[in-house]
Amino acid sequence: MHTPKYSLLLPVRNEAGRIDEVVRSVFTDLAGNPDWEVCFADDCSDDGTYERLRQLAAIFPFRLIRPEANLGRGAIRNLLAREALADMLVFLDGDCKVLPGFFRAWEGLDPSVAWMGKVSYESHPKCGFSRYLAKGSGIGKLRVKRDIPAAYFISQNFRMSKALFLGTGGFRTDLLGWGGEDTDMAYRLGRMGVPMRYRGEAEVRHPSVTGVEAYFARLFHFGRVNLPVLIGDHPEAERQFKLGFARAPWSLLFLNGPVFSLMRFLVTSIKGWPWPFPVYRYVIFNCYARGYRQAPPRRGAAGPGA
Repeated sequence: MHTPKYSLLLPVRNEAGRIDEVVRSVFTDLAGNPDWEVCFADDCSDDGTYERLRQLAAIFPFRLIRPEANLGRGAIRNLLAREALADMLVFLDGDCKVLPGFFRAWEGLDPSVAWMGKVSYESHPKCGFSRYLAKGSGIGKLRVKRDIPAAYFISQNFRMSKALFLGTGGFRTDLLGWGGEDTDMAYRLGRMGVPMRYRGEAEVRHPSVTGVEAYFARLFHFGRVNLPVLIGDHPEAERQFKLGFARAPWSLLFLNGPVFSLMRFLVTSIKGWPWPFPVYRYVIFNCYARGYRQAPPRRGAAGPGA
């Protein structure tokens, strides 16, 4: 049996409207390269995604996994890692289309490094928030993209050896809802002495993020529920998330209620306008910082808003 060198691992949930484009983009760029295997894991979609993937699997050579119950963001990726046949793992969110040169860009890299690829955003429907996510946040705003801070690590498009992934214990599965499992892994990689670097040539295209209100709601939930857990385990995260500005006297400016309400109204009501990046940053900080201040005290710890 032929053993691939690389495994492309795609967790998917409820992407019926996009899954055809994703699959075709993968195999157009892969072009029959025998060094790669492709594996999808459907996390119990209920919109027809799994049924469509079964049909596509009869056309394209990929493996399809489906657990008996919904596992969540961390556990479904851990399942994919365990099932992978190759020693090198490339994770890609199931709503991202690969761009030309994606597979070639991931080959031959230093296996002792955790690599992050580029995530760009579709221009239609037009949304200024998508422009901000691509160019003004995360890695997009870093001038030096060699050693990536843990708070900037995201799991949308990354490469790691299976040995490193398993050595971290995989993604944690006790976080609730959206966000934090990738940041937690990055801190554990840092403690293992694993550098995190950027591979901009490995580019994927994410749908335009027009559900801005829902995105902000997830940030608030992340701040209230998951961020206190991360800071409890990784105290340095408090500084990287700039939570000092959520305390007096800085909070008078950075958590100013009327200013926050105005800026949030602007970016959610006029989505197509490219507002300056500081406007988005102010709203994002307010969402997770306000959630963090409302978090209930953890057992044996002072409350976040103390």
